[in-house]
Amino acid sequence: MTITAYTYEADTHCIACTRKRFFYLYQSQTASIITTNAEIDINGIKYAQEDTDGNRVNALFSYDEWQEYDPGFLADNPTQYLTCGDCLEVIEEYTHIS
Repeated sequence: MTITAYTYEADTHCIACTRKRFFYLYQSQTASIITTNAEIDINGIKYAQEDTDGNRVNALFSYDEWQEYDPGFLADNPTQYLTCGDCLEVIEEYTHIS
């Protein structure tokens, strides 16, 4: 399972932007170190992390569906893009081949 993006604040965000906002550091009295407990994912995001609306920050995995498969939509939009809601970079691209 590979995390490709995260969803929060009713949008999709790339890993880099999510880390800028939610990266979890363990604060000790001497220094800040990355925690190694089982409550964070591989990108340093807490599993129970919540956005400002109180909704969970969810990982979007490489096998999750995000494309629109409606034939009418695909006729006008054969190439679809999953973009970050913060930096607007393209995270993934899908091109429908008829």
